[in-house]
Amino acid sequence: MPGKKVSFGRKPSGVEKTVDVEEWVTNREALVEAEQPPSSAEAAKPENIKRLTLDIPESLHKAIKLKATNEGVTMVELLRELLEEHYGSKS
Repeated sequence: MPGKKVSFGRKPSGVEKTVDVEEWVTNREALVEAEQPPSSAEAAKPENIKRLTLDIPESLHKAIKLKATNEGVTMVELLRELLEEHYGSKS
């Protein structure tokens, strides 16, 4: 028995887009950043990102993770802020 073809119109405006939960869990930082409009300074000159791999003792990892959790941020956000405070450009 052939199925009936149903045509749907355009998605109503104001309806939020559907989010793939698995993709959000894996890439939530990139997805959140993509939804935020860049500031004029960021739009003018995007900075290259470099990866840093660091081996640390498990006890230090747990301490960092606990602090990040208590502050409601990711470990990456916490460590970037710390590094920026110490090594970032001085205004």
